[in-house]
Amino acid sequence: MTSSTVYRHLWPYLRPHVPQFALACACMAGASVFKGVSLGMVVPLVDTVLSRTGIPVKPGWPSALQRLAAWLNGIEPGTLLLGIAVTAFAALIFKAAFEFLREYLMNDVALQVLRSIRNALYGHLLGLSHDYFAEAKTGTLVSRVTYDVSVIQNSLTEGLADFFKQLLEVVVMTTILFALDWRLACVTLLLFPAIAFPIVRLGKILRKIGIDVQERMAQINSTLIESFSGISVIKAFLLERVKRDTFERQNLAYYKANVRTVKRMSALGVVTELIGTGGGLAVMVLGGQRVLAGQLSFGEFVFFLGALVSLVQPFKRLSRIHAVNQQALGAAQRVLEVLRTAPTVRDADGAAALPPVARAIRFEAVGVRYPSAAEPAVRDVTLEVPRGALVAIVGPSGAGKTTLVNLLPRFYDPTTGRVLVDGHDLRHVTLASLRAQIGIVTQETFLFHDTVRANIAFGDLTAGEVAIVAAAKAASAHDFIQRLSRGYDTVIGERGLKLSGGERQRLAIARAILRNPPILVLDEATSQLDTESERLVQEALERLMAGRTAFVIAHRLSTVRRADRIVVLDRGLVTAIGRHEQLLVSSALYRRLCELQFGALEGSPLHS
Repeated sequence: MTSSTVYRHLWPYLRPHVPQFALACACMAGASVFKGVSLGMVVPLVDTVLSRTGIPVKPGWPSALQRLAAWLNGIEPGTLLLGIAVTAFAALIFKAAFEFLREYLMNDVALQVLRSIRNALYGHLLGLSHDYFAEAKTGTLVSRVTYDVSVIQNSLTEGLADFFKQLLEVVVMTTILFALDWRLACVTLLLFPAIAFPIVRLGKILRKIGIDVQERMAQINSTLIESFSGISVIKAFLLERVKRDTFERQNLAYYKANVRTVKRMSALGVVTELIGTGGGLAVMVLGGQRVLAGQLSFGEFVFFLGALVSLVQPFKRLSRIHAVNQQALGAAQRVLEVLRTAPTVRDADGAAALPPVARAIRFEAVGVRYPSAAEPAVRDVTLEVPRGALVAIVGPSGAGKTTLVNLLPRFYDPTTGRVLVDGHDLRHVTLASLRAQIGIVTQETFLFHDTVRANIAFGDLTAGEVAIVAAAKAASAHDFIQRLSRGYDTVIGERGLKLSGGERQRLAIARAILRNPPILVLDEATSQLDTESERLVQEALERLMAGRTAFVIAHRLSTVRRADRIVVLDRGLVTAIGRHEQLLVSSALYRRLCELQFGALEGSPLHS
């Protein structure tokens, strides 16, 4: 991606703030002008006050400037000295005021742009399809939203803003140089290409290093997130040393990449300063000869040198700005890669809202193949489920159970075939209207770092207190909620870690009950619960499933036995469909699953 392409994609975020940016640029210009005014006070100070020769009036000067010089020459030296000090101080006050406004306005613009980019990036990520998150590392995505966007902000504050500031200062000081002595000023122009070459050369290298630095930071973020999320596993398997070594290696790589950046940026600043200082010394020698020849007053020469020295810092800053912008381009490319990623599952053109579910759900010759998989996860599944039916989906690990039920909320679209609800192809209805009619309770319950009330209310953000409490009671959660320190206002911690597994599951069920969806997708999570928690969760699930169309990835024989229809999957294929008693006789795979997965023993009701 070229620099112009990156800037073109970032422009929409800056465009609303152009008036404020222009005002900041005007303040930059004002600061540079008043800096020149304060520096110009050296001419009357040297020529009129100190040397008493007076400011030489040159024929080529404008009449107003000639009258000003004559007026200054006529003022008594003591009075003029005081006037010079007051004028210089006033100019410095105005310069400081403009600098403050510039700094405030530009940082405000940068922060607003940063906010807009982060909002757009986060919103876009939330809109991407399920398969994107299956492939992307969480730490990498966090790095995009935090670190990479911060690098772009640096390019706006330290890069773009400082660039205009230093450029305006270069323009003002160069104008002063040409006004004082255009011949001598032409000599200074030879410094520009000498300084520009190392800036451009090293800038390209810094851009590549900047991308490497950002990748290293993404790896660190991934390790941190994995470590904190899996801290129990790390401690249980004594992996502290292994994870510490991994982190230290990644941190060392990040350090080395940053050192390469610092070394080159420091070298760039030193080189430009040496070239600028060497050129300044050469100009000093040539200018001194013109003073000795009477072609330039001593005061003008000092002013010329002051303006020239004032150019050294802007050129040094411009070299750093170029390096910062090269790093920002790398970060912007990574951010734009995410923003330009289109969701694979989205509303089709002209998609209509799905009417309330009234009849049946049908899978027609459905097949799903993941991009990175050699074999389809689901193959040629045809299944019709009437409204209100309980369907249990069983099969060995990797049979395609989760893939099949994930087609209902359109986490994925089928590669072949189609899924219909009341005859409506799910690809032709809006995602919002579809997902509003589906409730999901997964085996790995996810709760947010918020209050109990808020976590239940996510099922229906418009629900009032009465509805929330009723949902909690239906999920057998109300009693334990009341025992919490602050009841429904208790913050349950990240992922609900302050609660037991059964309590988390019941809150998830309460959330689904509050939504009151006609379709349920359940991945039973009672296998890891104690007996009492399992009983309460199972009772809540039964209340939740009553009168709804339910798809259950079954882990318990009790659920399987009650199912209106059991679908047996093996390597993505439906090998059998029927009720429990029928499948015990007709399906060897189902019987084996019952004996192994559901823990059925000889003499149990399984064999009756």
